[in-house]
Amino acid sequence: MKIKNSRKKTKKIFSLILVFCWFCLIGYTGIYIYNNLLQPKKNQQQAPGVSTLARQVDETEITEDKKNSYQVPNPLFPRFLSIPSLKISNARIIQLGLIKNTNQLDSPISIHDAGWYVKSALPGSSKGALLMDGHNGGPTKGGIFENLGNLSKGSDIIVERGDGQKITYEVKDVREMSVDEINDENNKFGMSTMLDSFEPSKEGLNIITCVGDWDYSKNTFNKRVMLRAIRKS
Repeated sequence: MKIKNSRKKTKKIFSLILVFCWFCLIGYTGIYIYNNLLQPKKNQQQAPGVSTLARQVDETEITEDKKNSYQVPNPLFPRFLSIPSLKISNARIIQLGLIKNTNQLDSPISIHDAGWYVKSALPGSSKGALLMDGHNGGPTKGGIFENLGNLSKGSDIIVERGDGQKITYEVKDVREMSVDEINDENNKFGMSTMLDSFEPSKEGLNIITCVGDWDYSKNTFNKRVMLRAIRKS
């Protein structure tokens, strides 16, 4: 009789352990699903800081032959940029990374080229935002984005990929801010959100360029124009 009771007791304890393990498994599964599948995720790619370093530039005009012969290494990469209202037509888009040993976005050598940050979205990817920059000018000539701050909301920006597909973006927001404001991580219109689309449900295009007065202490312009557009077609 004692042996039977002992066996029953052992089975009961074993059953309780199984039930406990089962509830633990359910709880862990629920937490995993919430954290990894249900909870909205922010862009995991860290946005670069705005460049405050002086860069050597080239003011030489880009000939039509150079434009026509320009190719990108991937057919999905952006190749040309056009902004009809600013009379920008098929400006080359150069692939850019970060300035060496910094977290600052590099810029094109030519003042007539646009630059695309290679760790930002691809045109046509339907998520995130392309991040581009370019010069407002050089020592003696105006650059590609000299009049970017004058672009009106609703204006079209056209990006042509390496495979020839053209994607049109509509300007939604244009604002001018100081370098300190832009690099403030709490500023929702600063660099920390420039890899995010202005409308999260749509693909975005964000552009930055220098403006303002020359800050001799920092060897750079003291303000930036920040433009945000979303895919139109």
